[in-house]
Amino acid sequence: MSYIILEYPALIYKNKKNDTYVANCITKKLVGYGKSESIAIKNLEKILNSKKTDFPVRVKPVYKFLSNLCRN
Repeated sequence: MSYIILEYPALIYKNKKNDTYVANCITKKLVGYGKSESIAIKNLEKILNSKKTDFPVRVKPVYKFLSNLCRN
């Protein structure tokens, strides 16, 4: 029996204006905030899991824009 978990990428960065961490899920247009990276990710996972889904959701942290990683 296989166990399915949905993973969504989220850009993680520190907001210098109010000194909080931001987990920005660009695919779902949702944002989680926190005093640390792990709290921001957990808050975003709570938001994603509160939406009606058939499977549990996890956030995969990304620290750079994907367009910067895919250079030829």
